[in-house]
Amino acid sequence: MTKPGDTIPARLRPTLAALASACRDDNRVRSAWLEGSIAQGVADEWSDIDLHLLVESPEEFDAHGWICAIVPLVLADSIPGVPGALIYLTPDWIHIDLVLHSTAESLPDSQREVLLDRDGRVASTIVNPPRPGQPYFPDQQVRIFLYFMGTAVAAHHRGDLIALLHVTAMMRDRLLIQLMLAENGIEAEAGAKRTTRHLNAEQKDCLRSLPAIGVSDASLLQAQKAIVADYLRRAYQLARSCHADWPNELELATKNLWACELAINF
Repeated sequence: MTKPGDTIPARLRPTLAALASACRDDNRVRSAWLEGSIAQGVADEWSDIDLHLLVESPEEFDAHGWICAIVPLVLADSIPGVPGALIYLTPDWIHIDLVLHSTAESLPDSQREVLLDRDGRVASTIVNPPRPGQPYFPDQQVRIFLYFMGTAVAAHHRGDLIALLHVTAMMRDRLLIQLMLAENGIEAEAGAKRTTRHLNAEQKDCLRSLPAIGVSDASLLQAQKAIVADYLRRAYQLARSCHADWPNELELATKNLWACELAINF
C-alpha cells in the first residue's frame, strides 16, 4: 500500500499491518489485496477490512487457523451463500471479511488496493467515485412506490404491524432515497453504506424532519403520510424537469384507495 497514513483510519492500522505482514511471511499466499471502502479511499474508523487472498488450493488453506494466529477473535464464521468468504471480529470489534481465491480462477473486475502480488496476477484498480450527473426520472421506482402505497392500505386494515414496518421503511429508506439520488444524477448503489455523501443539505434536512417510524398503526400512518407527500412532490417536479411520462392511472387509483380506505387525500 502507498501512503497508508493517508488512506487507512488509525483504528484499523495495527490490525491491517499485522494481516499484511502475515501475507508477506506466508508463501502460500500468492497475492493479497483490499477491496471495499479502504480500496475506494472512503474508509472511516468503523469500516470493514475486506481482505482477499489468492492461494493455490483454497480448500486446503486453513483460513481460520491462519487468521487466529495473527489477531485475537471473538467471532469466526463463514458467510452464507458466498463460497470462500469468511467473517471475523476482534475483541475491539474490528470487522474483517476474508475471501479466498484460487490461482486457477479468473478474478472479476473490482476496485482493489494490492498488498502483495508475488506472481504479477493482480493489479491495483482505481475507480473514481460517482459524480453528480444529469437528473433522471426513475419511472420503475415511482411505479413501485405507488404500488407500496397500496400494499400499505392492506396492511393497515389487517393490523399487520410487521408488514407496516416493512413497507414504511422501504418507502423511506429505499424509494425516497433513490428518488433523491435521481435528483442528483446519481445511480442508486447497492446497500445503504455512505449514501449520505451523495445527498445535498436540503435532502438531508428532509429526511431528518420525517416523523419517526414508530410501532403503532397511528405512528406508522403519520410517517407514511409524510413520506408520501414528500415523495410525490419530488417525483412530480422531477418528471416535469425530465419531460418524463407520469403514471396517471396508477396514481389516480392509488390516491382514490387512500381517500376511500384511510380518509387521506393527497
